[in-house]
Amino acid sequence: MHKILILLVVIPSSLFAQKLCNYDYLKNEIPPLYKKIVEKTNSIPKIFTFCSGENHYLFNLTMFQQFNEGVGINRALEKDLFGYLLKEYDANSYSRTSLVADKNQQLQLVTNFTNKKPFEAIEIRQEVFVDEAENQNISYGKKVTYIRRNNSKFAQYFKPVDLSEEEKVYLEKFKQFIGVQKLN
Repeated sequence: MHKILILLVVIPSSLFAQKLCNYDYLKNEIPPLYKKIVEKTNSIPKIFTFCSGENHYLFNLTMFQQFNEGVGINRALEKDLFGYLLKEYDANSYSRTSLVADKNQQLQLVTNFTNKKPFEAIEIRQEVFVDEAENQNISYGKKVTYIRRNNSKFAQYFKPVDLSEEEKVYLEKFKQFIGVQKLN
């Protein structure tokens, strides 16, 4: 819970000026917010965030792993969970940020922004450097933006998922790890 509070504290007060949480809001606000989270936590967490009406929701998957005895969320569960949350909260857009290594083993921060209607999606890849000699100082390098098609794997999160009642009950348990920020 302590890290949820950190995440909510680092959201800049300037975020409160906008009334509607949407795709443009995410594209503008998530990159600087994410870097503040990295600064405050000295880690590079996997973040899923989405918009619905006036609410901005944030789910730190890395934090969930700490509460789940070190076990993370695999890709299949992630797809079901994200699809469930987007439907449950009637989300209009979302972003997903994670750290990956490219084919040359260069670390990259990958953020996908996806709008439901009209469909629009971009992916931003930015080099990440971790200087362990400097107490794990994290810095960023070159940034590249890609336009994604509606058949990308991340566009699939908005598609309806057939879940059993048992699966819904299981996924419902993740809601306690979601922070919400009401925009006013």
